[in-house]
Amino acid sequence: MNKLLKASIVALLATTALAGSALARDLVIGRVAEQSSIDPHFNNAGNDTPTRKFIYDSLVDFDAKQNMYGTLALSWETVDPLTWIVHLRPNVKFHNGDVLTAEDVKFSIDRVPTVPNSPSSWERLRGDISVEVVDDLTVKVTSATPSPLLIEQFGQIPIISKSAAENAETSDFNDGVAAIGTGPYKYVSWTRGDNVKFSRFDDYWGGKPEWDNVTMRFIPNAAARVAALLSGDVDVIDAVPIQDIPRIENDPNLRVWSTPTVRITYLVMDQGRDVTPFLTDTNGKPLTENPLRDQRVRSALSKLIDRETLVARVAGGGSPAGQLIPKGQCGYNDSIEPTALDVDGAKALLAEAGYPDGFGLTIHASNDRFPQDAAVAQAIAQMWARGGIKINDVVTLPFATFTANATKQEYSVYQYAYNGSAPGATEALRAMLGTYDLSRGMGGVNRGRYSNADFDAKLEQASEEFDEATRCQLLEDAMKIGMDDVGVIPTYMQQSNWATKADVVFEPAVGDETAIRFIHPAE
Repeated sequence: MNKLLKASIVALLATTALAGSALARDLVIGRVAEQSSIDPHFNNAGNDTPTRKFIYDSLVDFDAKQNMYGTLALSWETVDPLTWIVHLRPNVKFHNGDVLTAEDVKFSIDRVPTVPNSPSSWERLRGDISVEVVDDLTVKVTSATPSPLLIEQFGQIPIISKSAAENAETSDFNDGVAAIGTGPYKYVSWTRGDNVKFSRFDDYWGGKPEWDNVTMRFIPNAAARVAALLSGDVDVIDAVPIQDIPRIENDPNLRVWSTPTVRITYLVMDQGRDVTPFLTDTNGKPLTENPLRDQRVRSALSKLIDRETLVARVAGGGSPAGQLIPKGQCGYNDSIEPTALDVDGAKALLAEAGYPDGFGLTIHASNDRFPQDAAVAQAIAQMWARGGIKINDVVTLPFATFTANATKQEYSVYQYAYNGSAPGATEALRAMLGTYDLSRGMGGVNRGRYSNADFDAKLEQASEEFDEATRCQLLEDAMKIGMDDVGVIPTYMQQSNWATKADVVFEPAVGDETAIRFIHPAE
């Protein structure tokens, strides 16, 4: 299969968008969530993505509509179903003046599985990949099994300088010593809990960046974030609450930018343990069995959620979800509808499973990751309570703490949101529902340890299929298995809202990314 995949015209558009401007100035962004690290391989989560893309490039990237284009990769080709050749862009400089070579690419990709204590692994990088340097500007990537989407997976790994980071730990990146990339901005400083600063990299391969200096301020409180924009203290904010949009739109000095996204909000249930820590009987006594392992119980919890009300009155926009990706993407199954509210049906399932009086549980959630995250968790708790579930508590935490605890499997039921950076169901299904095995790139965020052999078999078949129509059908089949089994409970696809000063243009991204490549000075 000798199909040459050249960087699309989108790459040219993305590059020229970064071209220098005589009116370049400083930019201040008010963000809801802080990154966990400056080490680009430490945490593959949405709160880290915008930060790392200031500093580091990858082989490929995606535009605001999730069209893939080459960045550090000029082109790529498949020699056979197991082998890819990637040709690198020449004369790309790192921030320390070194020139990018294939050795840096191999070092970066090989480093990913070795980073300790990662709260969210790079599940896109399958464990059966090997990288070989062909020459200074060429790498050969080999996988043990056919992988038609491999360029999307390993191609997104941030590329770092081997000379700067060969013996570096995550702390060396946070201190700035190893934070050397080829991205449009150089890392300046990080004041934890307050801001991170960058300065323009004039030798950037994509042309002089549009802003001289950029500061990202972390303002998790929504009211404070909106106030900072209204007062002129920041130029851009993300996660704009729906109730504040009319006020911002009525201000002639401000603009609102909105889009439906591919970010799915869902509930994870502990299915890997016989006893789970936050479930009790109705009297508050810890259960000696785990009802969440019963599909009927999981289905009952899903039937108790009024998704229409959740979207319309609590979440601030979006659309009810019954599966993990939006309509129109490869793997979306038209036969799966969002689960309808059915209190009587839920109670019947609970009784059939042996819990006619329900049981007690605690829900955990973030309170600063996406709009209304804590409020949504509270609303779901109320819906479950009306269906006979005893809510012992709803615990909401800052995202960094919350996700670290979730990774350690400290919760029984928790709310999360996932955003596949590439279109299609493959990434979401592998990460969210694949039986946990990081050596195979499976289950990267499957913290509930859902496992279904039939699902895994169908997904593996899809993951190795090069014919797109056949692959999409296999992914639809896998989606059906996972959703019928209620491996997780999808609730809604998010809508994202940003706001800017009138002299700033923002390109709303369906990937819900507050990325510097989408923020431009107005003409």
